[in-house]
Amino acid sequence: MSEKNVGLDARYKSFKERIKKLGYIKDTAKKVNKVIEKVGDFGMMSDAGNKKVARAVSQAKDEKDLRARLQKISQMAGGKYVEASEDEVIMRAVNALDYNAKGTQKHADANVMVQLAAIDDTKRDTDVRTDDMKKTKVKASDASKVYKALQSIKAPIRSKYLNMMQKDSKGFKKAFNAILKVANK
Repeated sequence: MSEKNVGLDARYKSFKERIKKLGYIKDTAKKVNKVIEKVGDFGMMSDAGNKKVARAVSQAKDEKDLRARLQKISQMAGGKYVEASEDEVIMRAVNALDYNAKGTQKHADANVMVQLAAIDDTKRDTDVRTDDMKKTKVKASDASKVYKALQSIKAPIRSKYLNMMQKDSKGFKKAFNAILKVANK
């Protein structure tokens, strides 16, 4: 009985090596890792769930396809990944699908929250750069108020505002002014 398992293991190993040489395994893994690098956490209960959502994002052609894939994930394994059908998970996945940061904008210091924190520390009026590579002038006093307001709210709500602010300059201005209005009250 053990001899059969040894033969099966050797065949499986040689099959896996051939597939790796052809490059099938590597490419999909790279795409999934890029998605995980962008988002980090989709709001699933387990890392396996986050990986399944990341794989769905990397394979999806458009938003409709992504939503269908997420629906399928939520129904698999007897409801083990049921949170894949929640609005927040879907929103994060769609944002990851639409994410198009280029060049230096991928660095951590290009994050809007980090830029607002830097303005809060230096107390200087400066520009904030969004993912569409456009700069928006921001007053230090306003940036400080918005930064402190963002720090005071819970993470899921904060991430919604940050995603909106990070995407493009129009979204940044809209969210920034809305938060500033609330902070000034």
